Amino acid sequence: MNLLFMDWGCFGKDGTIKAMEELGHTVYKFSHEDYNLRNSQAFLDAFYEFVEKHNIDFCFSYNYFPVLAIGCHEKNLKYISFLYDSPYVMLYSFTLMYPTNYVFLFDQAEYIKLRQGGLTNIYYMVLPADTEHIKALLDRPYDKERVSCDISFMGQLYNEEHNFLDRVTAAGDEYLNGYLRGIMESQKKISGCNFIEEMLTPDILKRMYDAYPYNPDPSSVEPKTYTYAKYFVDRKITSEERIHILSEIGKHFPQRCKLFTWNQNSTIEGVNNMGIAEYFNEMPLVFRHSKINLNISLRSIYTGIPLRCMDIMANGGFLLSNYQSDLAQAFIAGEDYDYYEDVDDLMQKIDYYLTHEKERKEIAENGYQKVLSLHNYKICFTEIFRICGIH
Repeated sequence: MNLLFMDWGCFGKDGTIKAMEELGHTVYKFSHEDYNLRNSQAFLDAFYEFVEKHNIDFCFSYNYFPVLAIGCHEKNLKYISFLYDSPYVMLYSFTLMYPTNYVFLFDQAEYIKLRQGGLTNIYYMVLPADTEHIKALLDRPYDKERVSCDISFMGQLYNEEHNFLDRVTAAGDEYLNGYLRGIMESQKKISGCNFIEEMLTPDILKRMYDAYPYNPDPSSVEPKTYTYAKYFVDRKITSEERIHILSEIGKHFPQRCKLFTWNQNSTIEGVNNMGIAEYFNEMPLVFRHSKINLNISLRSIYTGIPLRCMDIMANGGFLLSNYQSDLAQAFIAGEDYDYYEDVDDLMQKIDYYLTHEKERKEIAENGYQKVLSLHNYKICFTEIFRICGIH
């Protein structure tokens, strides 16, 4: 069958296209500057022309794009989307209800919530990973000293000046600020369950709106609790957690941890800020050559396995993560990866795995083999196409 692949610089493109072609489909890459708009006649005109020219049978994209959903609905084409970002506000576009949509989520909690809301075209799927790409990278020249370390963390710190929650608290509502601080500190003590949305009562939402108004797009059914919880509060919690954890690592294991992040000016004592590691060419090498790869999940990912975790294991790295229930279901803690319960437990586990090399390497190999055999692109998309009735 002829497949339109939305080409927008997404992760996993090459491995996905290869798997789709091996499954017998002809893949045509389609790109347009308006892909991320909720509606665009220019996009639709180009899309309709492309569909006719290549006799497209169905469409696919990583993440969900309402304008593509509109085009597929108009042409009665199946539109398969696979989200790897969270939060993702486009998920609340009214277009999600189109019967031509097949939307796959990596966060089981989000999947259950939308299913319970009556959406039957939503599915849960563990993100796939590419175990072949690292082999090619290892055969090329690379800076081994830069990518090698005892402990690494790759991700954003979300510590940009005047972030969304800071704009709320800057308004000076003492009751609101105290309430938010209270629920944030409570949430930090709990892994595997997120209660922030439930704690944003109508009164608190009104106070947050008065402090910093946010209005959803008219074409969206997104509840305000979703945006204020995930983009404002969860993001701030994540920032504070990541900085606190890295600071503790810097104290307990000075100069043994490397941080790879967009903000090259962030300074954490005892931690080496290495700046950006390019996703396709350097990131896999970091995962491979770090003795311990940390995952500190974005708090808006309630139960899902972040792409970072899959990439770490796919590249033969040892994964040490906070607790995520989907991760615990798909992999075995202490055998394929390990998790920490709190900061003290993390420090103990870092010390343990740095001094138990054989066990650490065996766990990394087990995680790699499980991704290789159960969560590669071909297996994943075989199941996705079966669900969608595509042969």
